[in-house]
Amino acid sequence: MKKEKAGSEGGEVMNHKTEDKSVGEEEGSLFLYLAPDTPEAKKIKSLQGKEYEYAGYIGMVEYSIARYYYEVDRKITDKDAVAALKNLRKNCSRPISFFNRGLEKEIIKSLIEVLEEKPIIVHELNLVIDYVLEVISNRSWMGDKQAYIKWVAYIMDLFTEGEKEEYEKEIKKLAAEIGLSDKHADLMLMKGEEEDYFEFIEEYGEEYREEYEDIEGLRGEDAGERQKREVKREKQAGERLKEKELSDEELVAEMEDKFRLMEDEEKFDFLLENGPEFYEFAGIYISELAEKRKYDRIQELYSKLTEKYDNFLYLYVIMGATYLEIDPDLAKFYFEQALKTLDKLDEFSDATKEKLRASFVSFIEKIS
Repeated sequence: MKKEKAGSEGGEVMNHKTEDKSVGEEEGSLFLYLAPDTPEAKKIKSLQGKEYEYAGYIGMVEYSIARYYYEVDRKITDKDAVAALKNLRKNCSRPISFFNRGLEKEIIKSLIEVLEEKPIIVHELNLVIDYVLEVISNRSWMGDKQAYIKWVAYIMDLFTEGEKEEYEKEIKKLAAEIGLSDKHADLMLMKGEEEDYFEFIEEYGEEYREEYEDIEGLRGEDAGERQKREVKREKQAGERLKEKELSDEELVAEMEDKFRLMEDEEKFDFLLENGPEFYEFAGIYISELAEKRKYDRIQELYSKLTEKYDNFLYLYVIMGATYLEIDPDLAKFYFEQALKTLDKLDEFSDATKEKLRASFVSFIEKIS
């Protein structure tokens, strides 16, 4: 029986093309479903930036965790998920009977489904597990033993409507406690990012596909159509202004609509001229850039805004929220900057300052 050396974690993996997999479920090994090593695959250091390519594997691991929590054991914690993944990573060459935890067997069963269609090498499987472990770690700041477990069940659309509403309220409450807006709470909930996150999730909810078709329809609008729509919108806004029908809130809403229709350079220049006055627009633009993973552009904007404006408190808060998931240490730095800036400002009452200070300190401690 021909065997080939496995990937970076050692052990041996049977050639999936020649080995008979028709063994008992408990006697078989996950290694039976892995592919032989390839030099190209072994060179991959991380799945950062390759999420879409490996979405099926990452998604299946996370879906299995979410499903086990939701359908089998509502008491499991993030630590249980970490332990299961680390045990699987360390011992995936052993027979399935070696794993005595239900969650571990659920993950293995789900992985086999996707590996049967498209095998990857053991090194790539380890990177998939490492990626999920990092996602779990990046939610530890939330101070909930089930922060990741609940989040992934929500993202995978397993919650009932009532459970969704309750979870969204929890996240928005947490965001408010640390001085973030509802827009940033939506980022924490990954609203509008499902297509980038997991390709396979479309199988579990038609609503996701419909939402993205609407978004793509707007993106496909040509320049002429967009200009006509913008001119019409401006004309209507002008008529309403003349009739004094707009409240201050409605005026801001009109300006926000106009801002969203601007091209990238226009948004960038607008914020350089009006950043502190329209800090919410800075949040909108930075959120858009983060969705597209244009972090260099975010840093460019941040650098120019901090050069031009002193004590831009909300910019630090926005930046902290943006980097929560991808770089908690950097997020902590921005919230520390917000804390330092707060002490320099006079426009807040003492009560408001104390409330913000307590929120920032608490949040920094949670990240630490």
